[in-house]
Formats: sequence, C-alpha cells, structure tokens
Amino acid sequence: MILKQLDQAVFLRDYWQKKPCIIRGFIPDFNDLIDENELAGLAMEDDVDSRIVSNNNGQWSVVQGPIEDFEQHCTGSWSLLVQSVDRFIDEIDELSDIVNFIPHWRLDDVMMSYSVAGAGVGPHIDEYDVFIIQGSGSRRWQVGLPDAYETVLPHPLLKQIKGFEPIIDEVLLPGDVVYIPPKHPHNGVALEACMNYSIGFRAPTDIELLTGLIDENAYEIKEPQRYTDADSILARGINSMPSAVSSHEIATLKSSLRKLLESKETDRAIMQYLSHQALPDCEPLSEPYSAEEIQDKLRSRAQLNRLAGVKPIYQSEQGDEHFEFFIDGNMFKTCASIRPVIENLLNQRNVDLSQACFDKAVEDPHFVSIVTQLVNSTYWDISDLLS
Repeated sequence: MILKQLDQAVFLRDYWQKKPCIIRGFIPDFNDLIDENELAGLAMEDDVDSRIVSNNNGQWSVVQGPIEDFEQHCTGSWSLLVQSVDRFIDEIDELSDIVNFIPHWRLDDVMMSYSVAGAGVGPHIDEYDVFIIQGSGSRRWQVGLPDAYETVLPHPLLKQIKGFEPIIDEVLLPGDVVYIPPKHPHNGVALEACMNYSIGFRAPTDIELLTGLIDENAYEIKEPQRYTDADSILARGINSMPSAVSSHEIATLKSSLRKLLESKETDRAIMQYLSHQALPDCEPLSEPYSAEEIQDKLRSRAQLNRLAGVKPIYQSEQGDEHFEFFIDGNMFKTCASIRPVIENLLNQRNVDLSQACFDKAVEDPHFVSIVTQLVNSTYWDISDLLS
C-alpha cells in the first residue's frame, strides 16, 4: 500500500474507494504555496469556515472561526484548519488539477491545516475520499480498515473513535500523499510544525440527492402530473378501510416518481444540484461588459482565466440543438454547434485565444454571448492584450 508513483489506471482500479495507500513523491520538490500567516489571515474572515482544534494535557478544545485572538486559542498541541482555501487562492485551486482524473462534480474542496508538533484532531472516520498532501514538516499517519468502532465525543464539536488497528503506519514528508477512502479510520499527528493540504471528494447519499433536488426547486416542468385514480379507485374494494393505503396505490405513486426521475427535467435538476460549490460571494462588476467589448478583446487574442474554485460541469450526452453546462447552481445554454470550443474553454484553467481552435469562435455571436455571461458572472476574467 505504499506506491512510489501515481499510475492513474492502477490507482482507479485497485485503490479508489477500496483501500488506502501512500504515494511517495506525489508532488516532487513540493514547497508550501502559502504560509501559516496567510492561512491565519483567511481564518479571520467572516465568509471562511475555519477552526482551531487543541489538546491541553488531554483536554480537547474546538474554537470556530472567524478567529480574532490566536494567542488565546493556540495553546497546547493545536491545529488551525481552514476549509475551501481553493475558492480563495488560485495556487491552492490548482492543486486539484493533479487529481483531475476524478470528475469535477465529485470534488468538495481543498482544506488546509497548520499544526504544531504533537497536534492532530484525534482518530476519526470520514464519509468522503481524501488525498492529504504533506507540505512543510512531517506527520505520522495511521490508517485502518472499516469496522464498527466505538464513538467518543471529547468535545461537542469533535467526533472521534477508539480501538482501530492501523494497516498503514508511516511518516509523510513534503510532497508525499496519503489517500484515504470513506469509512476508513485514520489519525494524523504532526511530528513537527507542518502544513497539510486535503483534497476532499463528496458523494451524496440517495436521500441527500432527492432532498437536494426538492430543496433546490430545480425542476422546470410546465405541467406537473398529479396523481389520479379515476380508473383504479374501485380496486380498493367497496368495504376497504378509509385509513388503508393499498399496494396498488403505492405502486402507482412510485410509477409516477419513476417517470419523473427518468425525465430530461430530472437530468437538468441533478446537474444543477451537483454543480453547487458554495463559492464565495464576489463583488459584481461595477460596469458589466457588453458583448461588443468582449468581442473586441477576443479579437485581440486576450486570455480567458477561470477564477479560483470555479468547477463547471456538463452532461456528456446531450441533444443536437443546445449545449448546457452548470456552475454553482447556475445553468448556461448555448448553441450545440459551438460545443467543442466551449468544452475546450470549460476544461482548461487558462485559455490562450491565439490557439487555432478559437480562430472562428471569436466571430461567433453564440461564443461571444457565453463568454460575456461568464465574465460578467465573475466566473472568468479576461486579461489585457497579449504582448
């Protein structure tokens, strides 16, 4: 379970969601992308999810951000954890490109932590896949196998387990990574002051997905089908009890749900739900671009840059009339004829419009319209003219 290099096909076949592993030299010559002071600066912001977990002589403490007084809370063996750093800092967002053989819709976020020697959050179990990249310093990782472990709550905001036997017990150095599938117990303890980068992947349960579709109100159905029983009510029998619901009635309701779930509207609703990322609110452009202004920039071969955290998704199989894609719960639709060039745009972080594939696109009003929407929505920016 210790790999010397990442072979994507081997990893997906033998390890993904199956068993943990350590990959040595996952990022050769890796250096921290930000330092602990910059991480602490993020933890002071209102719209950033952060916490300090500390252990003082066996007493656990958790403080939720925003953090105002670090001296007060950073005592004993402590860790600062900051969620979704990829949505604020481009360099952290680019880390997820290393594992882009896992689709965008499965990506949750990139969490960062800074720990002093001896710090960790205790042995625990997560419900998601995670690649934890070792930055500066070193950390000892122990990982076990799924089982029915006893849960302990040393603090109301901290859920741990006890009693797992590690099958991995290794020290990670800068650039190494530990991959941990869901439900595998693990415990990481800093051997010295260190930084870690956790690329986490979500997987909704069926109930979460169904509830999400309802909560998002994502369905755009012109004529919802209401239950009818004009031809089946007699099947209950004249003497049936009024409180009883027959198996035939249940089957009819489930059949109606199946038809809805198999509809194009449900495909679209699922895509909308999966695209949500809880991106930070960006200040709207003081003066939105017009299509004419965008086209002038496109003609001058400006560069289009996808902003930090933005992860567009689209269905592979679509019709011949329109091409749809989604970003953070928002749908964009354009003509299917420009799908190849839009796919090229969506799957690259930075697009140089001097590429041959964009020659005709800059004169296509559909392409210009979509780029204008993306820039004005602050999902992309458009650079000054290339020299």
